[in-house]
Amino acid sequence: MRTTLILALSALSLLAQAPEAKKPAPKPAVTKTEAKPATAAAFVGNKDSKIYHKADCKMAAKMKAENKTTFATKEEAEKAGYKACKTCCK
Repeated sequence: MRTTLILALSALSLLAQAPEAKKPAPKPAVTKTEAKPATAAAFVGNKDSKIYHKADCKMAAKMKAENKTTFATKEEAEKAGYKACKTCCK
């Protein structure tokens, strides 16, 4: 019985010394997104096909990184000789 008591006390002692489990940090409050800065690329062009897409177009997501070039405006892309995507730039 004495051994059981000693074991129980040592277990309690170890529990008291154990660090508390860290709680996950609270998620930040959701706020409205602000307008993107002018330097953000609004359009992505494919160097091989010479077609430009909106940055969030599914076709732009499939493009290889080495074929991508960025443009701030449609006019900039068209001035560089790129044509509009028929899916996202109707």
